[in-house]
Amino acid sequence: MPATGPRLRRGRRVLLRAAALTGVAVLLAGAGLYAFTAPPRPPEGTAAAGAEACSASAWTVSDSLAPPEDPQVAFSDEIPLKLSFSPDGSVLAVSQIDTVTLWDWRESRVLARIDHESSSVPPTPATFSSDGCLLAYGTPHGAVVVDLATGGRRTVGEGGAVRSVTFSPDGSSLALGVRSDPDGRLLHLYDTVTWDLEDRLSGSATLGSIRYSLDGSVVAGGEDGGGVTVWSTGVPSPTGLVLDRAGVGAGAFDLLPDGSGVLLIRSGRVLLVDPATDEVKREYVPDTSGGVLVDVAYSAASGRVFAARLDPVNDTGDMVAWEYGAATEVALGPDLPRVFPMALSKDGSRVAGLRTGTGDIAVYDTDLSLLNVLTD
Repeated sequence: MPATGPRLRRGRRVLLRAAALTGVAVLLAGAGLYAFTAPPRPPEGTAAAGAEACSASAWTVSDSLAPPEDPQVAFSDEIPLKLSFSPDGSVLAVSQIDTVTLWDWRESRVLARIDHESSSVPPTPATFSSDGCLLAYGTPHGAVVVDLATGGRRTVGEGGAVRSVTFSPDGSSLALGVRSDPDGRLLHLYDTVTWDLEDRLSGSATLGSIRYSLDGSVVAGGEDGGGVTVWSTGVPSPTGLVLDRAGVGAGAFDLLPDGSGVLLIRSGRVLLVDPATDEVKREYVPDTSGGVLVDVAYSAASGRVFAARLDPVNDTGDMVAWEYGAATEVALGPDLPRVFPMALSKDGSRVAGLRTGTGDIAVYDTDLSLLNVLTD
C-alpha cells in the first residue's frame, strides 16, 4: 500500500482535478467540508463535453457489442435489475443478472448489449467513466471494464467477488466494493491509467452500493447490513459512519453534490445527515401515508429530494418530492408513477424507473411528466 504522505498528495490532486471539471470549490476535511449550505449545481454541458472528446462520441459502439434485434422491454418485479445513466444523461444502462443493455432512451433505441460470462445476483449497477468511453460492472470474479468503442474488456480485481463499482468524477479511479479482503478493507481503489490497486480503505462492511459526490471530494458506500460509510478522498480513514437505515437496501442513500451530507431513509422519512457526526440536519416527511420509502435521490437540476414509495400490501406506490432547503413536499400531480428501482441522471434532470405492474422502464422529468418508455 502507498504511504500516507503520497496518498494525501494524490488525494489533493484528485480534488483539484475534480474542481477543474465541475467548477465547484473543494474544501479538504477539517476546513469546512460539512457546512450545510445549498448544494451547488454542476455546470451545464460539463459531462457532454467529456463525451464529445471520447472516441466513443455520439455513442458509436463496437460491432462486437451489437444489440439484439428483439430487445427485452418487459421485466418482472421479482427479478432484480439496476438502472444508471451515462454522464450526459442520453443513455440508460439496464443491468440484469447476466447482461447490461444500453439504450438511447429518447428514441427508445437499443445501442448495445454486453453479456456477462458469469451471473451476478443481485446485479451491480453499470457505471460509466466521466468521458463516456468505458463501462464497468461487478461480477463474482472481479469488475469487468468494457471499452465501448472497441469492445475490448479487462478484469479489474480479478479473483474476488465485486458487489459494487463506480468511477470517480475525474475518471482517475475505479472504486470497487469487494466481498472479502484479508485486512477487512472492503473498498478498493484502482488507478484507471495503470489499472493497479492504489488503495484499500478500511471502516466498512460489504458495500452493496458506492457513490462519489459530484465534486469528487467524498466517496460513500451503502452497507448490505445497514449503514453508510463516508470517506474524504484526501484522507485514508473514514470520515463518518451513519447507522440504522431502517432495513432498506444498500443503494437507498444519496450524497449531496459537494459531499456535505448524506440523504437516507429512516423511520418513514428521509433524513439529511452530517456524516462526520451522525447529526440529523433536516427531515423530509411525507404529508400523506402511502407505503414504505424504499429509495432516495437528490436532484441538482431541480433542487429537490425524491423518494420512491411502495405499498406491498395493496400493490400500490408513488413518488414523493420535497424542496431541498425548505423540506416542504412538492405537489407533483395525480397518478404518480410507482417505480422501483429508480435512477437519476447525474445532473438530476431525469428520473428513470421500472414501473411495477406494467413491467416497463420509463423516463421522466423532475415534475414526473413522462418523457418516454423503452419499447421495441
